[in-house]
Amino acid sequence: MNYDIKRVTEYIAHHFNTANPFRIAELLNVQVDWVNIGKYPLGKTVYDEGAPIVLMNKSIEHTSKQYFVMAHELGHVVLQEGLIGYYTTAMHGRSSLEAEADEFSVALLGQLFIEENDRMPENWDELVHDYGFPSWNGSQII
Repeated sequence: MNYDIKRVTEYIAHHFNTANPFRIAELLNVQVDWVNIGKYPLGKTVYDEGAPIVLMNKSIEHTSKQYFVMAHELGHVVLQEGLIGYYTTAMHGRSSLEAEADEFSVALLGQLFIEENDRMPENWDELVHDYGFPSWNGSQII
């Protein structure tokens, strides 16, 4: 799937007048449930009669990481609606669907940072702190 993800997230943020992934999910009528599911996964999107439900791990509730994970799951809903795929947790075996959802999360939360701070982030660490972004090794998310 070849999307211009930045353009998609800009459209969504403009259309809903926010880049907050929890607010966007609410406006899209995407059910979000906080569940005890062990250490992993941190989030998962499932479908019930065609309607997406985002399951969020209670272990990240009230932490900054909830934003990255929710935006990632929202990426699955928006970009891959109805697709049921196998997602591997192997460090070097992430599927293209997972990478696409990560890219969506980064783009959307970059816009949320601007929305909330009236400026671009100065560095990746600001996004790690504010929205629970994973670490960056200079060439990829780890």
